Amino acid sequence: MSNCKTNLSARTRMVLLAGALLFGLVAANPGVLVAQSSDGEDGPVRVGDLWVYDTRDEVTGYPKSTYSELVTEVSAKEILTEITFSGTDASAILTYDPAWNRIDNLIWKFTPNDGQGISLPLAVGKTWRAEFDLKNNQTGKNFRGSSQSKVTARETVTTAAGTFQTFKIERHTREIDTANPTRHVDGLVVDWYAPQINHWVRRTFYTTQDKRMRASTSEELTDFSRKL
Repeated sequence: MSNCKTNLSARTRMVLLAGALLFGLVAANPGVLVAQSSDGEDGPVRVGDLWVYDTRDEVTGYPKSTYSELVTEVSAKEILTEITFSGTDASAILTYDPAWNRIDNLIWKFTPNDGQGISLPLAVGKTWRAEFDLKNNQTGKNFRGSSQSKVTARETVTTAAGTFQTFKIERHTREIDTANPTRHVDGLVVDWYAPQINHWVRRTFYTTQDKRMRASTSEELTDFSRKL
């Protein structure tokens, strides 16, 4: 894929999928605080904004990797970020829309997007749905996806990067193999999104197939910087 800077090994691709939450799973009182725009405390997303995350396998409890996400381009329609894993030269470009829905990444192309962003304004109790098509850029296989999201709480979250006021968003997902509609993969993604930094400070995600857990991973913000 042209967005990948190096010829990544199969193992590195799996790390990218798990650590960066690249969707492709087949492979309070709402009036108190409401997020009205994607502008954080220091303004809108800018080239040079950086977030750093530690990821962990929730099944074993072991750490998996640390990755950084750097904003490289911003336009009215897209945000491009570069994902880089600590201790490796593996990196990839991700394409989002302004609401942090993914459009394209190392493995998948989403039409119109993957539905895993935010829907402004955010308030406790708000719900939204998304449906999309996804294509594996390497194998050419096609899937049909859907998601249902709900803002379930306002929570204060403390990580190594600081303390943040967040919206907790729970999202149920399903991907169906269009060549075999009886096969599907279900997921539960929980985001703690902090308007202060225009990004999430914590994420957990669970994948099940045939009613059996296939993966459980989390990521947590450890550092960040915003361009003024």
